[in-house]
Amino acid sequence: MAASKSTHWPNPAEAPLLEDLARCVHCGLCVNACPTYAITGLETESPRGRIYLARAIEEERIPLTAAVQGHWELCLQCRACEAVCPSGVPFGRIMEHARAQLDASAPARRGSRRMRKLLLRNVVARPRVLRRAAAPLRWYAGSRLRWLLRKTGLLRLPGPLTRGESQLPARVGPRFAPGEPLPIPERPIGEALLFTGCIMSELFGDVHRATARVLARNGINPVAPATQGCCGALSAHDGDLDFARRLARRAIETFEKHGTAPIVVNSAGCGAAMKEYGDLLAGDARFAARAHAFSARVKDLSEYLVALGAEVPATFAAKVTYQDPCHLAHAQRIREQPRTLLRMVEGCELVETAGADMCCGAAGVYGLVQPEMSAALCSRKAEQFRKHRPEVVVTANPGCQLQYEAAVREAGIGARVMHLAELLDEAYGNAAAGQPQR
Repeated sequence: MAASKSTHWPNPAEAPLLEDLARCVHCGLCVNACPTYAITGLETESPRGRIYLARAIEEERIPLTAAVQGHWELCLQCRACEAVCPSGVPFGRIMEHARAQLDASAPARRGSRRMRKLLLRNVVARPRVLRRAAAPLRWYAGSRLRWLLRKTGLLRLPGPLTRGESQLPARVGPRFAPGEPLPIPERPIGEALLFTGCIMSELFGDVHRATARVLARNGINPVAPATQGCCGALSAHDGDLDFARRLARRAIETFEKHGTAPIVVNSAGCGAAMKEYGDLLAGDARFAARAHAFSARVKDLSEYLVALGAEVPATFAAKVTYQDPCHLAHAQRIREQPRTLLRMVEGCELVETAGADMCCGAAGVYGLVQPEMSAALCSRKAEQFRKHRPEVVVTANPGCQLQYEAAVREAGIGARVMHLAELLDEAYGNAAAGQPQR
């Protein structure tokens, strides 16, 4: 691949590749797929505009200013543009390398970026620290204090924290500890390794348990390696590529010790990042081939179940809408498998909404650092929920689940927000009990 030759990049070793930038022919097909362009109508907030800015820096026509950084920071990295691009522009990779330049530029913005890096490196990627940080959130989510503060209107938090509080579900179950006992299938036909990640284990432990039960019901013995941790997706998206590579190597080494079974992932963002370890570690002579072999084993839960031919009888009588996680629909190109599974469930009335595959505004830590845009995109979802009034909103990514909790509250419809694994698990239980779900 052609490397950058510009002297304007603060970090030339991690600069966007000239070959990637040159693939954009400025046709504009990406523009209408872009969430930030849909909200602002500004060319600079479109994929084409952001690539144009990077190309201008590469060609030394403009410097990397705070204004340029602002346009790149507003990008959700949802990669909807990639799905419609006829030239195959790897926009996600371009933006990761563009953001890798920002720590060394635009002094006015360095403080917030350093704080993010500190949080991602020293809290999110450290299981023990994250466990302590998440414990108060788990308690607060279902506490009487939360009810009282909302009821009395005494809750007054800064903007980003207010959004974060609105996203917390009414109850956060117990954390999932990798290595804890998992169900054993009655008639085993194979084994799968369950990737548990960081945020998922702490705030969505019940999703992992539901995933394990769904796998077991389909004859798969689930194993969650005890020493696994963060996949590095959040760090890569933030431009901290060196640390993302470190986490990727650790993940590869961990799962290599457990044989060659498929690695099942129930978090769309993690799955997309892990399927692209080959790109991330392409320059690492010791890990490049191992990264490609690892990525070939990674399967999204819905992808894995459909390929397996899952046909366990299931019952879930409700009006359901499925909302595509960006990194499942656009990065992994998995759209039909989740819907196929939902259509197999007896009593499940699947309702499609406009913009189901447009970003909800969660995008990792985006809701905390870009609360206004995140809220605007959340409101678009809420509008559709008010129109169609689903009883259940289903998705397959932790950030999306949190964002849809806020969207459902904004819509005022009282719908349940569930991960696909949770719905399937509950549906299997309903069928076994011979009772429809209401």
